[in-house]
Order: sequence, then structure tokens, then C-alpha cells
Amino acid sequence: MSRSFTGHPLFDTTSYLEDVADFHCHPSIPQFLGTLPQATGLLRQDYEISRQFLLRYSDVAGTFTRFRSEVQRFLNYLWVTSGRTLSQTDSDVVSAYFKTLKNPPKSWISRGVFAAFTDSGALRVPNHVWRPFALRSKDDNPTYSASQASLNASRTALQTFFKFLVSQQYLLSNPLDEVRKRDRKAKPQLSNDLEADVRRLTDWQWVYFLETVTEAAAQNSKYERHLFVVVTMKSLFLRVGELAPRPLEDGAERIPVFGDFRRKVIQGEEYWSYFVFGKGDKARSVTLPDAYLPYLRRWRTYLGLLGPLPEQNERNPIIPSSHGNALGKRQVQRVYEQAVMLTVERMRDHGFMEEASQFEAIKSETHYLRHTGASQAIESGADIRHISEELGHASAAFTESVYVNSDQARKRFEGRGRSI
Repeated sequence: MSRSFTGHPLFDTTSYLEDVADFHCHPSIPQFLGTLPQATGLLRQDYEISRQFLLRYSDVAGTFTRFRSEVQRFLNYLWVTSGRTLSQTDSDVVSAYFKTLKNPPKSWISRGVFAAFTDSGALRVPNHVWRPFALRSKDDNPTYSASQASLNASRTALQTFFKFLVSQQYLLSNPLDEVRKRDRKAKPQLSNDLEADVRRLTDWQWVYFLETVTEAAAQNSKYERHLFVVVTMKSLFLRVGELAPRPLEDGAERIPVFGDFRRKVIQGEEYWSYFVFGKGDKARSVTLPDAYLPYLRRWRTYLGLLGPLPEQNERNPIIPSSHGNALGKRQVQRVYEQAVMLTVERMRDHGFMEEASQFEAIKSETHYLRHTGASQAIESGADIRHISEELGHASAAFTESVYVNSDQARKRFEGRGRSI
């Protein structure tokens, strides 16, 4: 590495994540740890717990890359600049780190994005041009400036990392919780501070909606389809067209089938995911909440399918029509609208006239379910980067700006309590 930069890349690509445990492909890492003033044994423990954290995200490429970048940048700062270990991390260290994120040393910035390690025979060696920060500008004399989106991304990654360390009893508490907000904010920009208008259901509306369709299905099996469509679109953040056949470039149709539900096992833990062929012909994978599985079993029982859960390569359409073909987009839309109107009628029967009018006004806007599911997941503490990928968004910053704004929500709730 360059003399002016005394840090070191720490984690290679996912294919090397298991190998790096004993450093047989990466001998420069233990050599680097040996040059630091902290006890090597403590640094090795820090390294191993961080590697275990990253292993949890090795099957989600985008999340792994972003988390790896942030964790190795933070560890470089912690070990080299702060002279501490993870067990000594407190809010002061994290506050100082955010100041570094806004104004990093020039020796920590590269002109362009470079791989952390390169091949050297059978070994992986540190890339001498890699740095924890990267300038992507083509200007002759660019100035590094951290955007609020990048600081938010750093905060999200560290929040997830620290929560993991607390869960593993490696830290007693999350040091990020005590960091002042102003330390996590970028320099003021000359732009409008616009609040995103998220079209989603309130928690009361969603609970009432789900109760209505569940009761309808219990009383008349023809509403099982309505229940399944509503719960699936909300829980898996789906657009209405993602439950219906889609034309492909070669003229064929891509039909959502039960084989798109896939059972996976990671580190001995079983979970289910759903493969989505979505907008712009982009594919993505959505993790099924455990609470969703009973609805999937219920739907398969109603359809008379073998097995409570889908089998690999099962070709039965997820939402079949009465003729055995897959239900089309307009038909799925109509199922949603019928479910909404069932809820509107029940609201009126219960005397919720104003609420019924509000709900009826959105009877054709199926995206309310997708937005509601994503917003509730984020607000309940889900990793915003995972939710962003499962929504099919290009960046977590976009997801955060559109689907959740807890600061603004808190301001509004506090404002409602002011006396006149």
C-alpha cells in the first residue's frame, strides 16, 4: 500500500469470504494486523465477528458489496485512526467517524473505484490504488463531498452491523443510537427540502382491510382468491402486473408459477423466497415473511394442490383462471378492486362513512399495497437496503426518501400535540 495510506483492505469478494477465515489466500491481512498497536488477538476477534456479519449477506450481492465497503472502512478508521477495537467503540468514536465520512484525509481517497484485492499467483494481494473513499468525478481538481444519501447509506450499514454485534453480545449497546443527528448530516445543500408523499394505507386501514377479506373468505370460499392476492401483493411488495403473465421480447409469455417460490437454506436456517420477473424485465428475489406461509398453504389447499408448500420447478400458475390458465393483469386488478369494495361496504355498515369514502377513492390504485408493505417493514426495523433490493429499486437512498421519513413523522405527531 502507499506510504501515505496506512490502512488496508480487509474483505475480498463473496467467493473468498470463507477462505479468508484462515488468511491462506490473503497473507497481507494478518501482517497488517500485526503492525497495529492493539493486541493482535483482539483485532483477530474483531475481524472474525465482522466476517461472520458479512457472511449473512453473501447471497445478496448488492447488500454484501455495500456492507463490506462500510465495515472495512469503519474498521480501518477504528483501528488505524482511533486506535481502538470494536469492544471500545462508543458514540464519540462513531461521531468522529461520521465527521471523517464528510471530510476524509486525502490519502484515503482514490480517483476512481478499484477492487480491494488482485491476483498474484495463488494469492490475493492488496490493490495499491484501493482506498476507503472514491472520487468518481472526471474533473481535473475534484473535491470530495459526501451526499446525504451516502451518509444515510453509511448509517444504515452501521446500524445493521452494530445491531448484529449487540445480538452476539460483542457490544453491550448500539453506539449509533447516541450519535447526534447533526453529526450524521451532510453539509446544507441549496435545494428544496421536499417531503415525499407516500401513497400508503394507514395501519388501521390495513388491519380493517385484512380483517374484511379474511372474514369474507371464511364465509364464502370464492373470496380465497381475493385474500391471497391482497396478502401477497402487500407482503411481497408486488405490482399488480407481477402476479400476471408478462410478454417477453421473443414473443413468449412469462407466467408466474408456484415454482417461483423457492426454499433455501443458509447457515442451517431455512427460509423461502419468491422470484419476481418485474418491471423493465428485471428479476429480483423477495424473502417471504414467516407469517406469509400460512396464507400460501391456505391458498394451495383451496386449489387442491399436492403438498402444503410449492415444490421445485412446479409449473402450476400461482393465480389460475377458471379455465386453468393464469389470471391476467386486468383480472388481478379487478380482484383487488372487489376486495376494496367489500371493505368499503363493511366500513359503512360499521358507521365509518368518512373512512369508507377515503378507501373507495383508492379502489383502483393497487400500488397502495406495495407501498404499505414496504413502509411498514422499514418502520418495524427491517434493513432498508434489503427492502430496496426486494422492491427492485436502483438505490436504498431512493427507497428511504420515498417510503419512510421517520424524522418528518415524529415532527408531525409532536406538532399535533401542541396546545392552542
